[in-house]
Amino acid sequence: MTFPSHFPTEPQKLWQYFHVINQIPRPSRSEEKFREFILKEANQLGLKTHTDEVGNVIVYVPASAGYENHETVIIQNHMDMVTDATPDRKINFKTDPIVTLKDGDWITADRTTLGADNGIGCAAALALMHDESIAHPPLELLFTIDEETGLKGAWGVDASFLKGKKMLNLDTEEWGSLYIGCAGGIDYEFKKTLSMVPAQIKSTGAKLIVGGFVGGHSGVDIHEQRGNAIKFLMDWLNSMPQDAYELNEWRGGKAHNIIPRDAFALVNIKDSKIAEDALKQVTARWKSFMPENDRQFFGSIEIQESIYAEVFAHKDKQLATQFLMAFPHGAHAYDLAGKKSLVSLSNNLAISLLVRGQFYLQSSLRFFDRGECVGLENQVTSLAHGFGMDFTKNGEYPSWKPVRENKLLDLVAKKYQDLYHKEAKITAIHAGLECGILRDKIGPIDAVSFGPTITGAHSPQERVHIPSVEHFWKLLKAVLKEL
Repeated sequence: MTFPSHFPTEPQKLWQYFHVINQIPRPSRSEEKFREFILKEANQLGLKTHTDEVGNVIVYVPASAGYENHETVIIQNHMDMVTDATPDRKINFKTDPIVTLKDGDWITADRTTLGADNGIGCAAALALMHDESIAHPPLELLFTIDEETGLKGAWGVDASFLKGKKMLNLDTEEWGSLYIGCAGGIDYEFKKTLSMVPAQIKSTGAKLIVGGFVGGHSGVDIHEQRGNAIKFLMDWLNSMPQDAYELNEWRGGKAHNIIPRDAFALVNIKDSKIAEDALKQVTARWKSFMPENDRQFFGSIEIQESIYAEVFAHKDKQLATQFLMAFPHGAHAYDLAGKKSLVSLSNNLAISLLVRGQFYLQSSLRFFDRGECVGLENQVTSLAHGFGMDFTKNGEYPSWKPVRENKLLDLVAKKYQDLYHKEAKITAIHAGLECGILRDKIGPIDAVSFGPTITGAHSPQERVHIPSVEHFWKLLKAVLKEL
């Protein structure tokens, strides 16, 4: 294998595999080509594999010499990646490769998600099965599908094909932290059929565009209070006199686990100056409190060649707008007992569409304590009842509650201390890892998650810190040697 000249040279096999992985399209629910690659690599090395009914893959790597009688260890990653790009970047994620760039000590992508989440972990697992110089016990390399849209691969794992009672998950993004817990989650969908009527405003058709928000991971980044483009668009519409515009359509958001960066609405307006004045007012207000790194957002108005012939009835326009104005978004509670600020409850107002008479909203709730989440659920479902919305609850997955009496954690923490002469942070993450589901399926197991530093995950700003990848690889090898 070869890789671009801008790629780091160490650890060589890991970076080589990461480059190859990024040439293979792997959106959620479209991991077939990546699965074929993993199976081909394993077959060439003479390794046994198992592919289950949903498409997860297990590669069985025999122990290195002297480790044959040691306990089996599961190394777990997910195959899929979040696919997002800036509006000016044309890419088909089902066919096109990820184009990588080097920016100082970072590897990033050309205006798209990079796929370091969880491509670096997958590359590490592939390097393990390829590098015979690494000392390790028997390994079960578990590659799951469709993690990013609801951890569906983990739900489909057949635990009877796994013997390991220790598991290393390589899907976290803060080097120096050892994760022993993660949030659970629930997705809600809200729908309503609304009335459309002939347009009354005959002056100007316009497209109101919102963009430039940082966005990011709805679990990892939710505490930073980044802007939500859908919320901004609603604020803009709500700031105009209701008789000054008619609404034909709106669209915003990409996925349940992405904080919305872009949105737009198609409207008829009596006077474009009304929209411009409202935009200036809302923009100034938002920039007064937004985080400094998320003040590059913008709104713009594109005048259309003609008006929109059909629009939503005035009462339904108000109903949809006010529902989203009232709908909660962001962090709702914090784990104040922890050593650092950790969100314990949040909601991501993720996707909203108002198209051809149909209203749709997808919302993603995350929690550590299922009981604490009930109040937030009651809030959003009460709003739905009050606004006459139909709603469904989808894709609930359990949290992974931290267990500190964990021999595997003790070992990983000790090896980190030995290698880097400082203590690792023992913490949990307000994002969904597959560990909770897999622990429920396999039974009592020790599990720890760690990885290199990845910032901007689930956004086109995603990047991975090169030095931390080498540190991560050294720690992984050191831990396996002791197991």
